[in-house]
Amino acid sequence: MQAKTYQVGRGAAITILIVLSLLQLSDWANRSILAISLQAIKSSFNLTDAQAGMLPSLLQIGVAVFLIPTAVLADRFARRKVIMAMSLIWSVFTIATGLAVQTWHLFAARFMVGTGEAGYQPAGQTWLGLTFPKQIRTRIMALFMMCMPLGVALGLFAGGALLNATHDWRTAFLIFGIPGIILAIIVLFLPDYKAEKQQGEGVLSKAYFRRWGALFKIRSYWLFVITTTFLYFLIFAVQAWAPTLIMRSYNMDPLAVGMAMGALGLLNLLAPLGGVIADRWQMRNKVGRPLFLILATFFGLLAGLISILMVGKISFQDWLPAYIIFALLMAFMAPVMNVLVHDVIPVPVRAVAIGIMLTVAQLGGGVLGPVFVGMVSDATGGGAQGIVNGLLWTIPVAALSIVTTLLMTKYYAADSARISDVVLAEK
Repeated sequence: MQAKTYQVGRGAAITILIVLSLLQLSDWANRSILAISLQAIKSSFNLTDAQAGMLPSLLQIGVAVFLIPTAVLADRFARRKVIMAMSLIWSVFTIATGLAVQTWHLFAARFMVGTGEAGYQPAGQTWLGLTFPKQIRTRIMALFMMCMPLGVALGLFAGGALLNATHDWRTAFLIFGIPGIILAIIVLFLPDYKAEKQQGEGVLSKAYFRRWGALFKIRSYWLFVITTTFLYFLIFAVQAWAPTLIMRSYNMDPLAVGMAMGALGLLNLLAPLGGVIADRWQMRNKVGRPLFLILATFFGLLAGLISILMVGKISFQDWLPAYIIFALLMAFMAPVMNVLVHDVIPVPVRAVAIGIMLTVAQLGGGVLGPVFVGMVSDATGGGAQGIVNGLLWTIPVAALSIVTTLLMTKYYAADSARISDVVLAEK
């Protein structure tokens, strides 16, 4: 009997999008409760700013170490099984973070949360990218990626409220680990596509790994890996330090900061608009998506620079507009950043290509950014100004991404024209 092409009905596709998006929400909420709790954890364990900066960085290290192995599993096994396992790991160790009684317990738990989150992006993105038509890929990915900032907002708001109500930073970690366990069970029953293997080819065969060689010939891909690394240096540094910076600059308590940042996160409901614009631009211009990323990055960095320079020097209400623009443009960029990889990478190695990209970006940007800001803060006297000093350095690093994306446009159209998205159903 001839195998069926992977085409799910609209209801099943929407269900996959909802479940994977809720997992995305849970994932990033788990991350942001660390940000809102960072000052309390620092005091509880008597950490320096550099040591506190290691907590989000350890998560990124865990992600980076296991990204490629779990991406290989996503290419060769069912994505639903990989996502189920990863979700259980990050949820259990989120709870373990709240149970930590010694510093090494805390550091180990954050590393393990990262190992769980490692497999989610390669598996989730490749699954969604082939569940919906290529023509609307960016807007679908926008809905999926929108749950990153919304999850951050949820974690900041709920984490701040719980911290303020209980005066115990542990409570939020114990509660936020539960939804991921429930969703992990649900995802196992969703329809998946069949891993591409030749007749008689084993799961981890030489033929599969030979296909990796093709990745090194795709110049637009490697330029985009560098682009993502530069951007991650800024994005993860801001994510880790923004709540603490606001607390120090305006003497606000965790609840007030969590409510403010949570409200800001609701603006990210507009993020799919960026996906719609990028998709339509791509229909009219073969390099529309990269050009959209360049413009969003330029104006986002300009707003980010203004917000860093002005924090604490003007009232919180007057400071917010620049930060809102920065956060919204970063949200617009996220789906485009992820779709560009889908556009230029063949399906059989797409998950591992995403894994390699994220590994390089996590180690070169996501890990270094928060620690670098903490080290600069310690070296320049700490306080709000110390964090400002560190964050200022992230702007020129992220600006280099504009140059690499411009170079990418030279190869992107030809690379994307060679890609086919036809795959077979799993069953």
